[in-house]
Parts: sequence; C-alpha cells; structure tokens
Amino acid sequence: MRLPVTDRLKVIGPSLALALIVGLCVAGAATGAPQPSLKVAAPASMKRGSVLALTASGYSGKYDELSFSAVRGSGSRCPGPGSDAIGLQAVAKEHAFHVKFTNIFGGPGPLTLCVYLYTGGAGGIYTKGGDVLKTKQLKVS
Repeated sequence: MRLPVTDRLKVIGPSLALALIVGLCVAGAATGAPQPSLKVAAPASMKRGSVLALTASGYSGKYDELSFSAVRGSGSRCPGPGSDAIGLQAVAKEHAFHVKFTNIFGGPGPLTLCVYLYTGGAGGIYTKGGDVLKTKQLKVS
C-alpha cells in the first residue's frame, strides 16, 4: 500500500531537516577545534650580561615541542626548529602552554630571537611547512 503524497511529505520533511541538522553539527565539530597559536614576549633591548627572560605562550594543537634560538643581526633568517637551540621544551598536544626561557647574551649588537612550535621526536623536526615560527628583535648594548 502506498501512502498519499501529503503523508509522504509529512514523513520525509522532518527526516530531511534532521539530516541537515546532523550534517551541520558534524561539520561544525570538525572545524571547531582550536588552531595552534604562539605568542612571544621579550624586551626590545637589554644590557650586555643581563638575563633575558623570553615567554612563549599559546595553544599547542598538533605540536608538542618549543624551540628557542637567537641569530646575530636584525631581521636575520631563523635556523630550523631545534637547530642551534638555546632552549627546548616539550608541551602537551592539544593544550594551552606558558613557557619561560632565560639566557645571558655577552656580545653587543642586534639579535633575532626565534621561537618555534613544532612536532618533535624522531624525524618530527624535518616536517616541511608545518611549524609555527615567531620572531622578536632584541638589541644588546
């Protein structure tokens, strides 16, 4: 026995609306995950021989390691994550973090401070293009 058209619409209409709502919820859940973020706080200048305190904070997302390095020169290109690192710090994946690095710079001149958020471990630092990098300029006098 076949239902009349009006009865079929009464059944199909709510089913389609429910399917649309479920589809939107699933799509929203996939895009609603927080993205990795990295903020770096450091002074713009310091006296030679004093202690630099650099703070890195943010959300790790898929990454699990922070790397801090410094390169001579203003606006210099940063080495890759973990290269010439002054400090390394593991962070939990999918968690907020707040890490403080300290160092003493002896020589005067401009420096580019480099902080990476990346995937550490065996071969992890060799992933191309997936790292988060923030730089700060520092003048040591």
